[in-house]
Amino acid sequence: MKLFHRYIFKSVFLSSAAAVGLFVFILLAGNALKEIIGLLAAGQLTGPMFADLLLLLIPYVVSYALPLGILTGILMVLGRLSAGREIVAFKSAGLSLWRLSASLFAVALIGVFLSLVINNRYAPEAKSRYKSILGNLVREDPLRFIVERTFIKDFPGYVLYVESKKGSQLGDFWIWELDDEYRALRVLRAETGRFDYEEANDTLILTLQNASAELRSENHPDDLQTIRPTAFFKETRLRLPLDRLLGTKRQYVSLSSLNLTTLLDRKKKLTAELDQLGKIPGTSPQILQKKREEKMKIQLRIQKNFAMAFSVLSLALIGIPLGVRVGRRETYANIALALVLAMIYYFLIIAVGWLENEPNLRPDLLIWLPNLLFQALGLALLTRANRH
Repeated sequence: MKLFHRYIFKSVFLSSAAAVGLFVFILLAGNALKEIIGLLAAGQLTGPMFADLLLLLIPYVVSYALPLGILTGILMVLGRLSAGREIVAFKSAGLSLWRLSASLFAVALIGVFLSLVINNRYAPEAKSRYKSILGNLVREDPLRFIVERTFIKDFPGYVLYVESKKGSQLGDFWIWELDDEYRALRVLRAETGRFDYEEANDTLILTLQNASAELRSENHPDDLQTIRPTAFFKETRLRLPLDRLLGTKRQYVSLSSLNLTTLLDRKKKLTAELDQLGKIPGTSPQILQKKREEKMKIQLRIQKNFAMAFSVLSLALIGIPLGVRVGRRETYANIALALVLAMIYYFLIIAVGWLENEPNLRPDLLIWLPNLLFQALGLALLTRANRH
């Protein structure tokens, strides 16, 4: 029996590890294509910086890939055993499905432990570092977003074009200032230009030499007959506040970027503030409600991190009877089934998240509902499969 458990454990562990690797690659490629591939292709990221950002994405995507991978590994191994009638043979020998599943539960519990560590520490810290690097690319090197002979649309309200770029000097510089409907209100052209970063105001200063400006009607910018006479400047400056592009330097940090220790500290601070405000006569109900909502969001994030970790066990519980019942050798069928189950689970998690501004409904407790539903259904199906 020990030999059998070692065989099952090894098979599920290796299959799960391979599946986790596959899902990490898929999720990593999706995030990279969405956010940083374009920056690399435009020359705004160096190769080492791109590699660092990819590595920082790994803990974040692993938190989603781990439950999927272990579920896929269980479905693949049990599907293969069921298709080969090995499950029937073990049952005929008097071994219950519960006993046969001991090794599977061991793999799932290892996954729960890893998820707890990743969700509460490594994923938030990696995400915070990732956002920080992306957010400070322009601040650290203002010319990073300037690619010669390319229309640059990274700055809201402006389109930039540079014919040549030599060090910090930009040649034949064009800039279009747009209205809310993306129509050009002003067109500036300069022989040379230079970017400087003003840290005090978190602003890029664009200095243009030998520039000309073309002004258009604010009501009818597309009507070329309304163009005003061209104005000439030997030198002019244009301020581009970076908070429009990157957010403020001291912007509110997403709760998903905070580790467990920081979240608990924030919760403790808000609890003390609520207690203090509750003792002050005439405190505005709106202020109290806002504080309660902030506290609930923190509680929801803490509980969500733990609930997501236990999703490994929930999906494994429901995957064991389904793997026995499906009995397919096809890898694609097992992966598809795992994806469907995971999508249902994650949809329920997202649905509960919509209640984060309703502290009276206790979304921090409701976040465990998907786990309870999947575990109850898994136990019922496993009990039923054990009887047949």
